[in-house]
Amino acid sequence: MNWVRMIDGLSFFNSKFLWPVVLGLVILWAIFIWKEWSQRKEKRFWIKGVVSLIGLFCLGMVILKPALPKDQAEGMGIVLTDGYRQTQLDSLKSKYKRIPVQQYVPGQALNITAKVDSLFLLGHGLLDFDFWQIQGKAVTFLGADDKQGWSDIQHDKHIFLGETLKVRANYHQPEKDHWAVLLDHTGNPLDSVLFDEGPNSRVSITTSPKASGRFVYSLVEKDENGEMVSEEPIPVVIEETLPLKILIINDFPTFETKYLKNFLAEKGHEVSVRSQLTRNKYKFEYFNGASNPIYQFSQQGLEDYDLLIIDADSYFNLNNTSKSALDKSITEDGLGLFVQPNASFFISSKQAFLSFEADYSEKLVLGESLGSMEKYPYGFAEVFPSRTILMDSVPVAAYVMKGKGKIATTNLKNSYQLLLDGKNQVYTRIWTTILDEIVREREKVAEWESLTEVPHIDEPFQFNLRTRLETPQVYNEEALIPLRQDLQVSSNWQGTTYPRNTGWNQLQIQKDSMAPFSYYVFKAEERNAVSQKKRMMSNIREFGRNQNTLGRDSAMSKIFQVIPPIWFYVVFVLCMGWLWLEPKLFGQ
Repeated sequence: MNWVRMIDGLSFFNSKFLWPVVLGLVILWAIFIWKEWSQRKEKRFWIKGVVSLIGLFCLGMVILKPALPKDQAEGMGIVLTDGYRQTQLDSLKSKYKRIPVQQYVPGQALNITAKVDSLFLLGHGLLDFDFWQIQGKAVTFLGADDKQGWSDIQHDKHIFLGETLKVRANYHQPEKDHWAVLLDHTGNPLDSVLFDEGPNSRVSITTSPKASGRFVYSLVEKDENGEMVSEEPIPVVIEETLPLKILIINDFPTFETKYLKNFLAEKGHEVSVRSQLTRNKYKFEYFNGASNPIYQFSQQGLEDYDLLIIDADSYFNLNNTSKSALDKSITEDGLGLFVQPNASFFISSKQAFLSFEADYSEKLVLGESLGSMEKYPYGFAEVFPSRTILMDSVPVAAYVMKGKGKIATTNLKNSYQLLLDGKNQVYTRIWTTILDEIVREREKVAEWESLTEVPHIDEPFQFNLRTRLETPQVYNEEALIPLRQDLQVSSNWQGTTYPRNTGWNQLQIQKDSMAPFSYYVFKAEERNAVSQKKRMMSNIREFGRNQNTLGRDSAMSKIFQVIPPIWFYVVFVLCMGWLWLEPKLFGQ
């Protein structure tokens, strides 16, 4: 079938005869004009010329069979999901008469797919686990408007006691003079911020938990009168920090070490400090543990420690025996090493594990709310395999991996000044961030990762499990959960469960409470705007987005209907009849 599109969508079924027909009709009309040329001074000549042209045109149309495009609803359907716009639905139904429509219900079969091969998908779209139902169909996803409310909520789901809980959220279409308030599990306000004016308001709220356990904080919206407008749960697991064994070696006592050892001891860590007073004479201090003087490093003597903090001079002056034992403890046993720098450390030829660049700045800006502090005039060179340690996107230290352990240092100077200035929280955050990154990693039975961001009842909750157990068995509160092993990394497993209860749920290995994993299941009305936005983004990635209802899928449904040739034939006969009768009626 060969079509040629003409003006306003007109097409010809027999388009291959177009030019021969046009040429033939032009010749016939020319012959007719030549035959009647003697009557050119009479009015009847022009009338017969127009009538003959119309007749020949209709004859051409009978041969070419012109057709006009027509929209049809055959093979097309509409699937309605939450948040669809009624105006879109009305527009489609008026354009495609009798088009079938079905309301989507998560987990239930879409019967409409058996009768159609292309779909209009309205609203926020399907849930991921139902995408299979419309595979192989031409889908036009029209989307929906963003819902007013919390469109994005991000927070740490698991922190250690003493760390700061940060909640970052975005509110779509905030009301004027409304507030965002963070409440603890008993309903007491912890922090608040006024919404910004505009279509979206970003808020950042923090708090420092005082107890360990599983807690559900609340992110609340309040109006200008203090009345609660909306509430979203913020589930967090807070674990007690496991005490570390830390060894500090100094060439001589310093204020930096004095305040650092006190900070670590107050956190409950077992700290041993050795400071050199004179040649071969040392001062030992012990906090939260028994005395155990160390004069020279040995791999056996260091194996009980999680972290060694040593000043640059002591590090460079280690004898070969101690240096070899330290290297083995780092490489083989995973000991963390932190070198306290001095002015000459950054240019010393003995320092080979990190690279630095002179930046000639002696002040580090931590942020508008955190202020600034002293630093050495050097920055960290971004050279593989070194990695920077960031606090709010600001590099405060760097380290390199060495076997199982890490070697690190910082360019910060006199950090204890933060304590003297009353910035205790900033000091705590800096050293917690640095030391947590480099201490010896303790081997865990299992590490869990939630793949489903907002779990709901009777919807699949997917998780990852990393364990060295050869055949782990994971249980929920009711039954064994089948696992799928990663073919590339044998210690990685993935599973799916369907929670039946809201609130805290738990997974565990081997049905004996080994390495439990807690996750929070939200009620249907909770995190609604967040879930709908994520669902719509998932549908856009899967199907693309076409907000024009007359887009590519509607074009695919057009058919060309041939104009009935009888009309052209009737006009042709009438024209020819006139030309035959005209000489008899008006001829002389």
